[in-house]
Amino acid sequence: MKLNSKISLGLIFLAALVWAGCQTTQYPSSYLSSTGPNPALVADFDGGLLVNSSLAEADKPGNHVQVAGPILLGTYDSSVVTLAPSVLSLGAPGYNGVGQSAHVTGSFHDAANGKYPALSLEIALEAANKYYDASLFTGVKFYIMVASADVAALRSFSIPIGLTTVAASGGICDQPPFTSASNPCYNSFGTSFTNTNGIWKPVVLTFASLTRGNYGPTISPATLSGTNLQQILMLDWSEGNSNAAGDVNVDFSVDQVEFF
Repeated sequence: MKLNSKISLGLIFLAALVWAGCQTTQYPSSYLSSTGPNPALVADFDGGLLVNSSLAEADKPGNHVQVAGPILLGTYDSSVVTLAPSVLSLGAPGYNGVGQSAHVTGSFHDAANGKYPALSLEIALEAANKYYDASLFTGVKFYIMVASADVAALRSFSIPIGLTTVAASGGICDQPPFTSASNPCYNSFGTSFTNTNGIWKPVVLTFASLTRGNYGPTISPATLSGTNLQQILMLDWSEGNSNAAGDVNVDFSVDQVEFF
C-alpha cells in the first residue's frame, strides 16, 4: 500500500526531529570554529583561577563543561620541610606580554625517604572530581616559563585519569579489582619539561605522544585514548627532586592552555 505523499513527508519530518533530538548533546562539527568564546581554551588565567566555562566537551548538555573546575596548587608529602612558602598566584604579564599567567613558587627539602615531595599546578577540568571527556581533541598546548633559579631535578606534565588516580581524588586505581600491590596509581600519561631560563616557550603535545612510566601494571587501553581520554580528571604540571636528597626551589609559570 502506498502512503499518501503528505503522510510520507510528515513521517520524514518526524524522523528528522527524532534524530535531531537524539543529537542534542552531540558535538556539532562547527563548534570549534565558533566566533564566540574559544571552545578549545582550557584557561588563560586572565579571568582568574578557573577553567573556561565554554570549554567544549562531547555528549554534555550545551556541548561544554558542566561546572568549570578549579585551578589549584598541589603539594605532595605533608611532612616535607618547607624552606619558603608554597604559593599559586596570578603573575603578570603573561606569555605575550599582556594578561596574567599561573605562577607556582616554593622551596622545600627532599629527604630522600621515598615520599617524593613536589609542588604542582593542577587544572581540574570539571568540578567535584568529575571526569572530563577530551575525545573531541587531538592534544593539548600551552606556554611555560621556568625561572633560572628553579632547580628542580624532575619537571613533568601529566594527565591523571580515572585508572591512575585514587578514589579520594575521583579515580578508581585503588579500588577492586586492583590490589595494593598491583594498582596503577600515580603513573599517569605524561612527559617532562626543562628549565627555560626565564623565557616563555610553547609546548604542543598530542595525546598519543604522552606515555606512562616504565613501572607498575599496564592498563587498558594502554594509550591515552578511548575510555582513558573520556575519563580525564585534570592537567598537572609538577616539580620535585625525584627522591634525591637536597633543597628544591620551584618557580614556574603556565599560560594559554588549550586543547586542539
